Amino acid sequence: MRLDVTAIKSGYGKVTILHGVDFSALPGEITCVLGPNGAGKSTLMKTIAGQLPAIEGDITADGASIAGVGALRTCMLGIGYVPQGGNVFAELSVRDNLMASAQAFAGASGRIDEVHRRFPIFLERATQNASTLSGGERQTLAIAMALIAGPRVLLLDEPTAGLAPIFVDRIVDWVRELASGGMGVVWVVEQDPEKILAISKTTYVIKAGRTAEVLDSRSLLQPGRLEQVLLQADEGSAGPTRA
Repeated sequence: MRLDVTAIKSGYGKVTILHGVDFSALPGEITCVLGPNGAGKSTLMKTIAGQLPAIEGDITADGASIAGVGALRTCMLGIGYVPQGGNVFAELSVRDNLMASAQAFAGASGRIDEVHRRFPIFLERATQNASTLSGGERQTLAIAMALIAGPRVLLLDEPTAGLAPIFVDRIVDWVRELASGGMGVVWVVEQDPEKILAISKTTYVIKAGRTAEVLDSRSLLQPGRLEQVLLQADEGSAGPTRA
């Protein structure tokens, strides 16, 4: 599925956070979203996922508009979303978290079996409350819950923030495998950017609620380039530049 965001404006109530973001994600590719705190990265993910309404602009999936259809319909159309926090039902067991995600989707039981094959710890801890899992285990469970719906595009909002390196590596490897199977992945990057940029195709830099730059992700691995991009002022920018 190709995902396109065109001139999106969005925010919270009367407060506009996004002021005309343009963005695209292609099937089989990992696309990164970078930017300083408060730039609007999470707002962009919530708007694409249907959790926030778009004030202006459009969101299309394979050319068909999905703006305004709501979070459930967006998910059923093939867009999965893993927010940065609050992404599991803490007081439910691991099994119940997976089952809760499976209820609305045909074929989900088979995907639960796949989760168990990939992460046998979730089978071993099926009756354990999600609140008792480690941070890395909870984040992995959250991604597994999103995948049970069978998405064709997966939105990840800083999925490795605060995790131990072993979980970062596991999630990076898993996401790379998903993309190689044809899934489009959008990854909001904060922690360990070099690991994610190394497996990404394109990076969108969001500043002050606008698309400031569109870059080849690997170019950001050059010494000092990532710091330069993140620190560069964009006041008065007329629109995104592509490099």
